[in-house]
Amino acid sequence: MTRSDDQRSIEKTIDDLLDAADAAEIVDRGIDAWNGDRLLRLAGEAVINRIGDAANKVPEEVRRVIPEVPWDEIRSNRILVAHIYHRIEYKIAWETLVRDVPRLAVARR
Repeated sequence: MTRSDDQRSIEKTIDDLLDAADAAEIVDRGIDAWNGDRLLRLAGEAVINRIGDAANKVPEEVRRVIPEVPWDEIRSNRILVAHIYHRIEYKIAWETLVRDVPRLAVARR
């Protein structure tokens, strides 16, 4: 893989992360829908998982250049929704999707 290919791969990974963050638009349906719809909550888990998966693929040197992104927290959230899902607090997942996920796009600029 050439340096150009590495850069393209990193850009693709960042694009994947931001694409998943865009899917957090599910919160546009509102908190009542979130609380009342199990499938919506599962979709939220999937968004958090996908963001964390993409964040795991971002090289350390790139993470250091974008310190305003809480990389460790993102990866920890992925572990929670993927492996310790019985302990998910959906109120916290909602806050993550409403407050934290939109910050990713801002940090990218």
